Amino acid sequence: MKQMVTKFSIRNTRTVRNLSFFLLFTLCFSVLSCGQLGSNYPDEVFNKVMLNGNKIPMGFKEHFTEIRGQLNAGSLVIVTKERKVKKVNATEYVANHYIHMFDKDIKAIQELDVNAETKPILAAALEMFLYADEIYKTDFPRIAKMIDDGRSDEEIDEAIAELDETKGPIVDEKYTIVYDLTIPYADKHGVEYELIEMPKPVNYK
Repeated sequence: MKQMVTKFSIRNTRTVRNLSFFLLFTLCFSVLSCGQLGSNYPDEVFNKVMLNGNKIPMGFKEHFTEIRGQLNAGSLVIVTKERKVKKVNATEYVANHYIHMFDKDIKAIQELDVNAETKPILAAALEMFLYADEIYKTDFPRIAKMIDDGRSDEEIDEAIAELDETKGPIVDEKYTIVYDLTIPYADKHGVEYELIEMPKPVNYK
C-alpha cells in the first residue's frame, strides 16, 4: 500500500471560492482487485466527483479572454495527434481543448458502482457534469465562431456576459449541491483532505 497526495481546487460557492484541497488517498497496488465497494470506494467516489469537478470553472470569461489574447498575439496553438504544434483559430482551439473536456469524467461516474449512500452524490455529480458538458459543446463553439467571424468586441463580450449571467449561477448551484453531499460523506468515511487558499487567476488582458 502507498499513499499519494493529489492537489485540486474546490469551489465552495457559498463561502470562499479560491480554495484548494489536498486529498490524501490510499492506492491499492495489489495484483488483486481492491473492489469498487471495498475500503477504497469512498476515496474513489471523492476523487471522481470532487477532483474531476475541479475542471468546472467559476466563470467562463477567463477562458475567452485567454483565447482572444493568444489569438491576437498569434500564439494560439494546439498539439496535433502527430505531436506537432499548430496555430489555430478560436473554433479549432475550443474543439481541441473544451468540447470533450468532460467525456471521461461522465463515463467514470456512470461506471461507478452505486450504494444507498452514494446514489444521491453520483446522481447530482452526473447532472452537474452533463450540464457543464452541454455548455462546452454548444455555447463555447458558438462564441468561438463569433470570434473567428470577426464580430465586434462588444458583441462577443455581451455573449460571454450572458453565458456567465444565465448559466453560471446554475453551474454554481449544481456544484454546491454536489459539494454539500460529498464533503459529509468524505468526512464520515475518513477521506483525508486539506483546505488551502489558491492564488488568483492570471489576467490575460
